[in-house]
Amino acid sequence: MLTGVSTDCCVLSTALAAADAGVRVTVVAEACAGASDDDHARALDAMRLYAPLVTVVDSL
Repeated sequence: MLTGVSTDCCVLSTALAAADAGVRVTVVAEACAGASDDDHARALDAMRLYAPLVTVVDSL
């Protein structure tokens, strides 16, 4: 599970690095926040492109 304060920076970079290493991660969208709502949404959309290694869920 992956959560964090900066969806568009720390969470995104951690999730993509994990996917590049072949590690499956789940990002909990409601437990993350971006610099703005738009930035948060764009980061989640970018991470969804890495499915099935990165899964984005709304909540647990």
